[in-house]
Amino acid sequence: MLHGKKGFDRLVYACKNVLNTPVTWLFCNAATTTPSPDPLDQFFPTKFTSEPSVVSDCQVQMAPLAVPADTVENGDRAGLEDFATETYEWLSLIRLQSPRVAVGDNIDPYLSRYQIPGDSDAPPHGRVCKITWQGFFTSSWVRSVLINTLAALPSRSWFSLSATSFAKGMAGDSGEVAFLRPPESPGHYLLWEIRSDE
Repeated sequence: MLHGKKGFDRLVYACKNVLNTPVTWLFCNAATTTPSPDPLDQFFPTKFTSEPSVVSDCQVQMAPLAVPADTVENGDRAGLEDFATETYEWLSLIRLQSPRVAVGDNIDPYLSRYQIPGDSDAPPHGRVCKITWQGFFTSSWVRSVLINTLAALPSRSWFSLSATSFAKGMAGDSGEVAFLRPPESPGHYLLWEIRSDE
């Protein structure tokens, strides 16, 4: 922009009064290659490459993940909502590696009233593998992870995938999508879309 052009005074004012402190920017290189020389190198960026974190042998108390047949057959919407809510809560606790779902958890019921979904007082135990990436990812990358997982796992095994957006404020108001393929149910899926206040 040249001196004398429309808006030049606003730019000068912004540089003197607004843009006078360092600002942190987040960039994502969605391309497969980085130009040489990298145009961001002159700003001394902190580079971060996301690597998966794998927890391969979580011993957990298993929740019933198959949608009850009578709920679907009878069109029991309230029952389906209860099942979906309990299942989402259990999956979230697995993602957090909460001790409430770990095998052998014996927390005082005064401190935590959480119970594994289902009617059993002694839920079955199972092993869960959790793979986590943290970083800046495109929706097409998340979709490709979902498609590759669907193709790689046997059709009768269950898995869940979730993706969370960056928070839009201090209160952690981020959006999330969670996907579950129940066990022994090829072709059936549950999807949760949690939206933050927009």
